[in-house]
Amino acid sequence: MANSKTKSAVAKNTTKDKPKVVSEESKNKKKVNIGGKVVFYVLLFLVLLVAGIVLLKNSLSYDESEVVKYTEKSDIEYKVYLFDNDFYDKEYLEKGDVNLYVANLIKKIELDFKYMFETEAKENLNFTYSIVGKLSITNADGTKSYYKKSYVLLDEKKVSMENKDYQIINEVIDIDYVYYNSLANRFKNSYGIDTVSTLTVYMLVDKTSGVENDIVKDSNNTMNFVIPLSEKAVDISLDYKAINEASTIVKAESVAIGNVVYLGAAIVLVIISLIILIKIMRMLYSTAPKKNNYDKYVNKILREYDRLIAETGTLLSFENKQIITINKFTELLDIHDNLQLPIMYYVIAKHQKCYFYIAHNETIYLLTINADDFDKEKAKGD
Repeated sequence: MANSKTKSAVAKNTTKDKPKVVSEESKNKKKVNIGGKVVFYVLLFLVLLVAGIVLLKNSLSYDESEVVKYTEKSDIEYKVYLFDNDFYDKEYLEKGDVNLYVANLIKKIELDFKYMFETEAKENLNFTYSIVGKLSITNADGTKSYYKKSYVLLDEKKVSMENKDYQIINEVIDIDYVYYNSLANRFKNSYGIDTVSTLTVYMLVDKTSGVENDIVKDSNNTMNFVIPLSEKAVDISLDYKAINEASTIVKAESVAIGNVVYLGAAIVLVIISLIILIKIMRMLYSTAPKKNNYDKYVNKILREYDRLIAETGTLLSFENKQIITINKFTELLDIHDNLQLPIMYYVIAKHQKCYFYIAHNETIYLLTINADDFDKEKAKGD
């Protein structure tokens, strides 16, 4: 009679197990179908992404780094205008007419600043320049200063060189020699000290590139003209410093949008490829095995009692066996302790159903763990 019940129980168990196996096969088929779709979408993603990158690259224009040489030169011409006198029949003396100038005859000095900038290729540059005079009164040997003052002789001006390979700046100003010379004389006479006085006229030229990434080396330079001032000023020598230099413009690498249509198409393709990527990730996530409460419970048993459990790939035949149903794993542990026999572990359906059992002679102590039982407990809790 017991054997009949056992066979009936085994039969029922076998009947219950069959749908689970079929369900697992169905899941495997579903994974294969999804795998094919994933491969298709991955290929589509790669094609769209590569096409987007190619269009993006073609939509941009690149200017590689470059070094452009340039030269700058300057000269200062001058005229010394004279008061009426019995010796010179000219209104003014030009550079080179004489070597010395009588200070008492000087009315004014006209300075003509000439500056030329030239490059080996057409460029865009901005120039800012101004002219400043600096009055300096020092001790007799010029080592220490008594008095200094600056005068703006020409306010700052700007000029642009647009797509050209040269730029010329020419400015003419008048220096009121009498005014500055009288200042130096009054200072000396007021304090009765020996002094050396000069008026240095500077023209400062500052250049910057019209392109943000370009760097102009040594971007400013100065021309200066020294006018000696003296109390009696029997003679005056004029001295000046001009510019004669060469340097470079470093044109940094730059990127700009060259084709707006290509850029728009590239953005669209990249966005579509990202959407496909998200879809691929969702598909992979849906096929990934998810640990349910059943898996967590079984894995915990296997992890904590690994030395007591033996996993088997073949289920022991239940025919002609007395089946004793165990409700809790702790009860099975007690039986193990008493009989000193291993606990066997057999999977009926992955993630769904398994057996833990101890076989002793003609008796099988059987613990069945079923995922459905966990779902029912959760439903009751809800």
